[in-house]
Amino acid sequence: MKKIKIEDFPNIGAVMASSMLFKDDMKPHFIFREKPSNDNDSGWRMFSGFESDEYSNNADNFGFYDAKTILEVDNSISELLLYKGYGSVWEREENADWEEVFDYPLEDDFEVKHQLSKNWGITINNLFEKNADAKDLMFTTGDKTIRLAIWNYDGKIKSEILKSQKEDIDTRNEANTILKRYEFHEDSFNKIGYHIKEYDERKDYTYNLLCTFSSIDNEVLQSFFYFDEARDIEWALETWKSIEKINK
Repeated sequence: MKKIKIEDFPNIGAVMASSMLFKDDMKPHFIFREKPSNDNDSGWRMFSGFESDEYSNNADNFGFYDAKTILEVDNSISELLLYKGYGSVWEREENADWEEVFDYPLEDDFEVKHQLSKNWGITINNLFEKNADAKDLMFTTGDKTIRLAIWNYDGKIKSEILKSQKEDIDTRNEANTILKRYEFHEDSFNKIGYHIKEYDERKDYTYNLLCTFSSIDNEVLQSFFYFDEARDIEWALETWKSIEKINK
């Protein structure tokens, strides 16, 4: 990823930070990003790591700051602030590198069922925000995104739809090598998909993409799962598998 100068850092919203970072001239050692409380909130929360429970329970000991102000204190977190999404938790020892934390409980970290239409439902972590401005239905945490579109294939039987989807995948493989294909079949469902990597010139990095088709009757729910870390393929697969038919 490209390094960004403090003066060029974009507006990501306010960062809530412990007063120890300013009054006591300390560096952040524990940071996490939760779901923003409003449109001006980035969701980032920053601590020196030395706050007591009593200190942390006093709202007067925290303030909201522009991200550039935080980077003036410690610019080692610029890439974390810009590229890591809701649910991300990081910590470090003194003068050590940042390490990701996977067992810190966040208030909004739980599963929620969404009804997408009269026929379709999906279970998504509550950390995802719905993007109402997107052309397709979209949910995102910032570093993981789900894009969904429903297509109607009137006049086609299931086998014809499945054949057409497989042909689309074969065509895609000619342009971008498919890392792995997936196929699941249930009584009322056909689910096929594939995993590829794509390059983002603007951010100068490669991301993962799981493209899937879930078919019931004459409808197809096409879903795209975008994620940075290869390990999140398991998250993408499990979320895809959660897609269900509402009217059974």
